[in-house]
Amino acid sequence: MSEQDKSLLFIDVGNSLAKYCCLSATDIQSTQLDQIKPTVEYFSESLSPLDLLHKVSHVYLSYVKAPMWLDALDKAAQAANIRVITAKSAKHTRINHSILINGYKHVSNMGVDRWLAMIAAVGLFPQKSDFVVVDAGTAITCDVVFRHQHQGGWIAPGYKTLKTSLLKNTEQVFTHETAEKKQPQPIFLGTDTPDCVEQGCLAQINGMVNLACEALNDQTDEFIVLITGGDQLKLSFPRKNNIHYFTNLVLLGLIQVAKTGVIVEKNNETSINSI
Repeated sequence: MSEQDKSLLFIDVGNSLAKYCCLSATDIQSTQLDQIKPTVEYFSESLSPLDLLHKVSHVYLSYVKAPMWLDALDKAAQAANIRVITAKSAKHTRINHSILINGYKHVSNMGVDRWLAMIAAVGLFPQKSDFVVVDAGTAITCDVVFRHQHQGGWIAPGYKTLKTSLLKNTEQVFTHETAEKKQPQPIFLGTDTPDCVEQGCLAQINGMVNLACEALNDQTDEFIVLITGGDQLKLSFPRKNNIHYFTNLVLLGLIQVAKTGVIVEKNNETSINSI
């Protein structure tokens, strides 16, 4: 396979799973972010990023904790002359004609997955500047952006983490397995213990997101809400027209990085990289 035919590999390593997608550089550069629909796959014991290196020219990587295969990936990529670009949170990032500003005093303390999700929000909605960005996974994170300035956010246990902790640390509280819903469902008052557990955990994560929406609503009513993560369909809102669901905002943020180039860190050196 020639270098021109090779793809770019985008990897998002979360708390529970490592996800990836492959896209050609031509498709990335010639397509608006909101028109890119990556096919998200999962790494497993039988498939690691090293197995894909033969067909890629660049690797764009995001992780909240270093994966076991990171050193092996770096060595194999270096031997094959493949650039591994590891995204890092930054004080500010230019996305097209906008500049996203980080609200953290010490930006290195912000998980890069949150920063990439906000980068994706700006790239997906270039005409908007006010967002609530939610990632509902093992932990649920919620970030508020007003006029491209990150106002702050929250991190809390996700739905499954809440439920597991409750059942582990209480007596006479139990639950039943429920079928996975294909659409967000309204929350109701439980009339037996399993329903009270289920709906109570849903109420907690939904309450956090709705409080963030209220905080931004004090400043503008033109904001939009972007929701991603494995438990995204457990979040529901009375207001539907400003809610947008995405399979993986972190991967879309990495793709935006590849489209425009941002400050990244590689081998402890900071530089600006783009394809």
